Amino acid sequence: MGTLDWDEIATRFETAQSWWVATSGPAGPHAVPVWGVVVGGVLQFYGEESTVRSRNLAVDPRLVLHLESASDVLVVHGTAGVSGFAHEHADVNAAYAAKYIDPTDREYLPDAPGMTAARLYVVTPTRAIAWRLGSSEEWDNRRWRAAPD
Repeated sequence: MGTLDWDEIATRFETAQSWWVATSGPAGPHAVPVWGVVVGGVLQFYGEESTVRSRNLAVDPRLVLHLESASDVLVVHGTAGVSGFAHEHADVNAAYAAKYIDPTDREYLPDAPGMTAARLYVVTPTRAIAWRLGSSEEWDNRRWRAAPD
């Protein structure tokens, strides 16, 4: 099993259009695509408190993030904490504006007028796994673990 470094993980999430977020709550597991950004090597996404993912994270902060591909896989396990309202974070809003540039994206960005209640979630990763089907090594299976505190 090979090793995976955080810079590669952050870069792949930074360039991915959408991420899948899986949470668990009173109604059971839940997965949903989100827009996310990487600022200073930290994975971040936003959501309104009324969403299932936000309600689940309020009860249990554990999550799994996954990129869209099922053949070039990257999965991150960790927790997500709320870091206030998303529109209050200028660096995060700048990262969203730089990443989601289609004119139709604008109304959904965290600093858009209708998004003032959206919370910013900051991910604390604990471990990750990646594999690529059809690579030079059949599964190209690599892992990353956060350094112990």
